[in-house]
Amino acid sequence: MAAIGRRNGTTRTRRAGRQTIRAVIGGLAVAVVVGACSNAVATPSLTVGPSGIGPTQTAQVLPTGIGETWPPAATVRDASGLFDAAMGSTPRVVAAMDSVGTAGSELNDFGFDILRRLDTSGNSCASPASIALALAMVRPGAKGETAAQMDTVMHSFGKPEQAALIAALQQLLNGQTYYQDPNTGMPGATPFSSGQAATQTLNVSDQVFSQKGMPLLPDYLNSLSSTFGAGVGLLDYKADPDGSRQVINKWVNDNTAGRIPQILEPSDITSDTRIALANAIYLKSPWTSPFQPSDTANKPFTTATGGSVSVPTMATELLLQYATGAGYRAVELPMGGEDSSLSMLIVVPDNLASFVKGLTGSSLASIVAAEFEADVDLNLPRFSVNSRVDLAETLQTMGMTDLFDDNRADLSGINGNVPEPLVVAKVIHQANIDVVEEGTTASAATVVVARAAGAAPPESPPPKVTFHVDHPFIYLIREKTSGAVLFVGTVANPSSGG
Repeated sequence: MAAIGRRNGTTRTRRAGRQTIRAVIGGLAVAVVVGACSNAVATPSLTVGPSGIGPTQTAQVLPTGIGETWPPAATVRDASGLFDAAMGSTPRVVAAMDSVGTAGSELNDFGFDILRRLDTSGNSCASPASIALALAMVRPGAKGETAAQMDTVMHSFGKPEQAALIAALQQLLNGQTYYQDPNTGMPGATPFSSGQAATQTLNVSDQVFSQKGMPLLPDYLNSLSSTFGAGVGLLDYKADPDGSRQVINKWVNDNTAGRIPQILEPSDITSDTRIALANAIYLKSPWTSPFQPSDTANKPFTTATGGSVSVPTMATELLLQYATGAGYRAVELPMGGEDSSLSMLIVVPDNLASFVKGLTGSSLASIVAAEFEADVDLNLPRFSVNSRVDLAETLQTMGMTDLFDDNRADLSGINGNVPEPLVVAKVIHQANIDVVEEGTTASAATVVVARAAGAAPPESPPPKVTFHVDHPFIYLIREKTSGAVLFVGTVANPSSGG
């Protein structure tokens, strides 16, 4: 078998014929849907509305400043052609690249808090990055105790003063897209010819979908544009909730390369929906060294229930970063070329449930810090996982209660409670992943529905390690500069889609 060594983020081929780079694909999406509170009180009205509303119409009394900027003077057709969109007037904030690790750490702590509360007794897949970024778009509109609870549960990720860190994280992730010159084989950050496909793609996209005619506070609209580069698409949930749902689903489908065609079911969007805030992350990256299909064979795997199944298991021998500690062993598989900072970390614990229960951003950092280079005899089963969950109850058990309470939610920073207060109803998250010899395909989407209310080569050979993944394990796809985890999940039985 071939062995490939990694030095300072690069790779070295030990045997000819192993230089082919094959694709690893992943996608994530999150949409936050905000609706009207069921106990909303009618707002006084005037016979003549503010500027932009016709004199023959009846308009709500709007907080100072709204009438001057909403409805917007002009909207543009989104590049997708699916909807009209309006942007805030504030340019993107300057990204704080030197502090991007803080954003990654906060995101991971929040994501692992969620993972510990999900059912990981079987196979699972989730995206801490997608969930955090979607909720972070809600945060500028939260006030009072609602905002305080969000800050505590999300470990400060999404706070207004974190705008430069979020922008840096998104810039870093989007900077992982590379193209290859067909003549020289050298990578570049831009296409060498029109229509040329990328050899590695990582896109982070954000979009807000608002009820047509519902005013948005200028500060909130500007925070979306400055932090996330997100505009506001105009849909009509009141008149056509299902048509609006289909537009959001189409946006998620397009931004996850078809991996998640329908994140929202018919019951998720109603005539009470007012806003949907969506995040999508699409990843297509090669394994630095692919597995050879001819090396794959059926081998036994002991499941979480103690049974044994025979599953197609990939095999190779590589120079990899390896770590071992109390109750676990781990290897890190590099993804992409020498400029890529993506990897998949495979951790095989003695007890999967106990390991997940104790997993934090700090414990992950400890595993990474304990890595050393080893010549690894690696066996890894092929696996496929698809998960869909409403995180509303999970987030409430974590302490984010007011956001979902008709009587306590304070999202007045979005619309000034005009014409009605808003409340989050659902946080839908969907993720899937396929791991085979050619690479990994993964995607995830989250929808929050709200209603009213390296070192030099060693002189001696690296140690040889046997790492046969034949028991339940946890996998993490992460960006190594920030440490941010894009995908995380468990595999208790590779023969089940879970």
